[in-house]
Amino acid sequence: MQLFTSTYSFFLLAVLATASPALASPAQHVFDIHHTHSSTTTATTATTPLFSPETCPIDTISCTRTDIDPCCSPQNGLLVLALQWDTRWGPSNAFTVHGLWPDTCEGKQLPNQGCDPQRSYTNISGIIQTSDPLLHADMTTYWPSNKGDNDWFWTHEWVKHGTCVSTLHPRCYGSEGYVPRQEVADYFRKILELREKYDLFKALAKNGVVPTEPEAGRRPKNTYSLKQFKQAIKNEWGVEPNVRCIGRRLQEVFLWFKVRGPDNYYLVEPYGRDSCGAISYQRKSTAAV
Repeated sequence: MQLFTSTYSFFLLAVLATASPALASPAQHVFDIHHTHSSTTTATTATTPLFSPETCPIDTISCTRTDIDPCCSPQNGLLVLALQWDTRWGPSNAFTVHGLWPDTCEGKQLPNQGCDPQRSYTNISGIIQTSDPLLHADMTTYWPSNKGDNDWFWTHEWVKHGTCVSTLHPRCYGSEGYVPRQEVADYFRKILELREKYDLFKALAKNGVVPTEPEAGRRPKNTYSLKQFKQAIKNEWGVEPNVRCIGRRLQEVFLWFKVRGPDNYYLVEPYGRDSCGAISYQRKSTAAV
């Protein structure tokens, strides 16, 4: 019986070799099966489990722990809200948004290309218009591009900065379900909420710092001191900002934040530098809202 089995096996291999050279090598065929199985196993193992908000520690402060799920607390937990003053753009009684920029906990900038190539979406204006038309209208008012191309501006801000907010990763939406690209609107909505909550125009005016009449030339004389500017904001919120100028002309104000939990932003002392001496804070040529 054993002799018959061996003879039959030899005969079968000979037939297969004649019919198809690809089947002539059992060893090669076994390798292909193993390779396919290995790839499948790797893909299954790499699947990230769903996130559950209930697993997050309560009120974790960003930049205080390294052993926490990045959905529970921003991995890049020091953020700067850049609000700009351009006399040609935006309402005359409001600072407009430049962006919300996550930094490392040491205050270092993140890569220019952002943090997640798979979510480097384009047509951000269209995504927001489709998901939340009211948000899109607010962004058009309070987040205009000074080059006239809002979609380019907003797409740049999303790719470079929005993809670096770890708490907005699709996995962080957990078992409640995730609608593709909903994190885009969530990112921009939070920023406009912060702009409204920390209304620089009102805070400055409340403390006697109001826009002056326009002056020609590169060195206007009707100015405020850097100390006046910073003190006015500290009087309102307890911390100083960074103030940026081009020459004497006010360009931007930076407010620095850390985060309690996934998205409760609170002000902290500045990590950056000022670039102003005397500050020309001139009235806009646009209408109020």
